[in-house]
Amino acid sequence: MTDASPRGFPRANGYLHIGHAKSICLNFGLARDFGGVTHLRFDDTNPTKEEEEYVQSILQDVRWLGFDWGEHLYYASDYFGQIYEWRSS
Repeated sequence: MTDASPRGFPRANGYLHIGHAKSICLNFGLARDFGGVTHLRFDDTNPTKEEEEYVQSILQDVRWLGFDWGEHLYYASDYFGQIYEWRSS
């Protein structure tokens, strides 16, 4: 395997727990070990219910675990229009 590009997909509606930390380490670790990058995408399927406090906490925790997503920070809600178009075609 080369150029692995997994994605982290936390929901921005709470603080991370040990299962999230395990997944983050696995995804970011695989990308690091195989020369890829991890795309950190928040699965904010209902952005009106999610708090900026949780987003900032998750970003801080991922950094504390020793990982960085660089320019690859995304939100699922940014793509709702595109997803709707795919579904409608």
